[in-house]
Amino acid sequence: MKSPRPGNDRIAIVLPNRVGDAILSLPLLVCLRNLIENHGPVGRSVTAYSATPLAPLFAAVGVAGVLRMGWGARFKSWLSPPDKGFFLIATSKNFGFHCRSSYGLRQRNKPLARFTHDLSSLRGEGPAPELRDFLATNCNLHDYSIAMFGVVEALGYTPAQVKQSFSFSRDSLPVDRSRFTGAPLVSAPYVLCCMEAAYGSVKNNADRRWNPEHFLLLAERLRRQHCTVVFIGLDREPPVPQLEGFLDLRGRLSLWQLFQLMVDAAGYLGNDTGPLHLANLAGIPSVGIYARDDIRYPLFDELNTVLLRPDGPEDVYPLLCLMLGLQAVQGARDGVA
Repeated sequence: MKSPRPGNDRIAIVLPNRVGDAILSLPLLVCLRNLIENHGPVGRSVTAYSATPLAPLFAAVGVAGVLRMGWGARFKSWLSPPDKGFFLIATSKNFGFHCRSSYGLRQRNKPLARFTHDLSSLRGEGPAPELRDFLATNCNLHDYSIAMFGVVEALGYTPAQVKQSFSFSRDSLPVDRSRFTGAPLVSAPYVLCCMEAAYGSVKNNADRRWNPEHFLLLAERLRRQHCTVVFIGLDREPPVPQLEGFLDLRGRLSLWQLFQLMVDAAGYLGNDTGPLHLANLAGIPSVGIYARDDIRYPLFDELNTVLLRPDGPEDVYPLLCLMLGLQAVQGARDGVA
């Protein structure tokens, strides 16, 4: 593979729409910044675009240069198009964004999403074996994040250059607390609980959600141990009992407010969904409930305990206590202490 030639080229990275998937693209953005700094070419720049308002969140962990994918960005792309655009997702939300050369994954159910180059790594094939092995072994990345590194290959960078320029760990994305202003939204200590997954009540993703009654039983156990439980998400169902120690903030927080709330939390409990990845990015421990085998692990394994299809609260409660440093209290079989 040839090294990149010097030039004044502007690169656009169009991020996935879902919050969790976009967070899993952060290693790619960090790697590209390091590669350009160390290997050029002179004049190359990278701008990321997101249909979700993620710019302040990413800036809070040191990743700047993320713009909103709106009508303004689309209009400007026709006046001054990026030289290369890498679409990490094919979606109507990116329709109308113009690049001189576009790279993406053609899909039969998205006939309007057309690209001048096929980014085959997004099909699950991943980049070259040498690069894939380095990212998995040395950077502890998982398949979904690794697949995005086909962008690195398409830009002409070699595995040797990646190995020389890129390393990844929790220290790669430190949270800058100085960006948070004002009083905390909730007095500590508290645990966050998200009972939904995949856009709330969307029926075709119902199998991604654990029984919400199990979450409520676990929350009651924590409440009886004088631990405040804050419920987050978009879906206001099922109702949360109006009890001391329960705080229902579902549907009331922006992504930025949610991230600030997470940074100060003692831990997180929830399904495999965007807030789980956001909690991981905030640097707090989590217990993740996974209902499917196609797991998209958060970036930092050491912060997340994986539970695949647990039968009930009794399988989860001891792990919650371990996460929070609580003494497990023997309770009834229904999970209430």
